[in-house]
Amino acid sequence: MTSEAQTNALPPLEFERVEALRKHMLMTSGDMASILGVSRVTYYNWVRGKPVRKTNDAQVRRTVKKLLHIIRDIDWPTPEVLAMDQRGRYNKLLEVLADYE
Repeated sequence: MTSEAQTNALPPLEFERVEALRKHMLMTSGDMASILGVSRVTYYNWVRGKPVRKTNDAQVRRTVKKLLHIIRDIDWPTPEVLAMDQRGRYNKLLEVLADYE
């Protein structure tokens, strides 16, 4: 018999897809970890298949959803963003993310 919590549980995040998102957005793993609010080691562990703790799951899902909206809404990376160096792209993404708060 399953509990109500198990029935309503979301499927685990597929970090192969999160990695594809990161690469599409031209972010380093460290930048993605920072945007998700975790260490690089934690992010690497997720990419390698370790589960996301419940305490991180909702935040990670919200942030990934915002990143997907940025891709859709402003066609990220724009030509302006493509012309920037890595640090410039990261800072621009932080600005855009702030608008999605």
